Amino acid sequence: MSKVTLVFPRLKRESNVWAPLPLQAVAAPLIADGFEVELVDGRVINPHLPKILAAARGSLYVGLSVMTGWQISDAVSVSRAIKEAYPDIPVVWGGYHASMLPEQTLAENYIDYVIRGQGQIAATELARCLRDGTSPEGITGLCYKVDGKPVITEHPKLLEVDQFPSTPYDIIDIEKYMVPDLGTRTMKYFSSQGCPFGCGFCAETSMYGRGWVGFSPERVVDDLERLVNDYGVNAIDFADTNFFVSKKRVHAICEKIIERGLKFTWAADVRTKQFIDFPAELRQLVYDAGCRRLLLGAESGSQAALEQIGKQTTVDDTLHVSRICDRLGIIARFTTMFGFPGEPEKDIEATLRMIEGIKAINENFEVHGFFFAPYPGAPLYDEAVRLGFKPPETLEGWADFDLTRLHTPWVDPVYKEKVDMIIDFYMPFASPGPELKQKMAAGGPKGYAYRSMHKLASWRVGKRDFRVPIEWQLKKRRGGGK
Repeated sequence: MSKVTLVFPRLKRESNVWAPLPLQAVAAPLIADGFEVELVDGRVINPHLPKILAAARGSLYVGLSVMTGWQISDAVSVSRAIKEAYPDIPVVWGGYHASMLPEQTLAENYIDYVIRGQGQIAATELARCLRDGTSPEGITGLCYKVDGKPVITEHPKLLEVDQFPSTPYDIIDIEKYMVPDLGTRTMKYFSSQGCPFGCGFCAETSMYGRGWVGFSPERVVDDLERLVNDYGVNAIDFADTNFFVSKKRVHAICEKIIERGLKFTWAADVRTKQFIDFPAELRQLVYDAGCRRLLLGAESGSQAALEQIGKQTTVDDTLHVSRICDRLGIIARFTTMFGFPGEPEKDIEATLRMIEGIKAINENFEVHGFFFAPYPGAPLYDEAVRLGFKPPETLEGWADFDLTRLHTPWVDPVYKEKVDMIIDFYMPFASPGPELKQKMAAGGPKGYAYRSMHKLASWRVGKRDFRVPIEWQLKKRRGGGK
């Protein structure tokens, strides 16, 4: 039997390791076509390189799924090691980064092919060609080299996903991916791909061309039933970029979950306006089917910033959806983003007022802050370059590119420091969530320290007085969390 090895490189943060669903999706049609597939997840093996090299021996190719950022560093090390050990085995990169920058990716001598977009069909067709000794030229979405020069093909269209086989869970040790999150045994699950919207900071637009495809309701609930009954999953975190695109589909999925008596809780991403526009009956059905958390992109308390990124929402919408979630009993988890091109410092105050409004509705609602990073393929990427952002000139240069670091020349580091201090330190202490409340309720010196910090942060945020932030400086010096 011909073999393909798939590798998920390590990430910088490994606290909660979710299942490598993109590679499992690629593996499904390969297995259905008769290929042996070994999936090696570098995040759950230490050391991981010996295992990868052992798996790669005799493979038709080794495929890696790579995101922009730190994962590139490990993917480069793995790819180099494979080419050194097995010069004749092709190395294939897929995922967001290679899809957006195929020419730069193929410029490296340790990468032979790039698969753009979904990847399921191209990965299988490439395996057939390498097995049969035929040319892979002409495979949709496959980029390659001729005489050392890259041949870049068009980005493939988004294909209906119901044609692909079910996700194979037997090729991973599923127990390593049970995360204590919404439930004690929480699993990620993809039910759709793409998003029809075009937020300025998001590369999904270029990856899938603002298209969206989803599994049928029957298939989704079949998969969920298998995870619950066969693997003991008690919570699902839908990994879809936007689970709620189709009202009809959401309605059918929720009805089938209830009809089958499946007992699990779940979380998903939704756009603010989408959930507001849902009929009240459908929102209640979503809750009745087990939804207990929604991730929403509030992004900014500045209406000008929201319009700049094409969010198609308002600050009032954010507060409105907060009230809806509070009435339903669904926890809302919001994301905010700072440092968009030309964003003035006064937006900190506007966003802080919005966060206070959210917390006034339900203090257990969460708000997380990030800084804009111009990812390849995002609509604002070219604008960022025009304003002075200098993209890395090599593949490896993208390795330290992530949302926790400052990459945009128009943002003053002092501004970033202020945002980190207020949004990520003082605000969570001023309006503590369930985890911090539990720490505050504990006895002893630690409990007293947390309660004292809560009082001090509440005063600072209320008065907007962040002068002489000794506690913030101490936290930074110690490198600790909250």
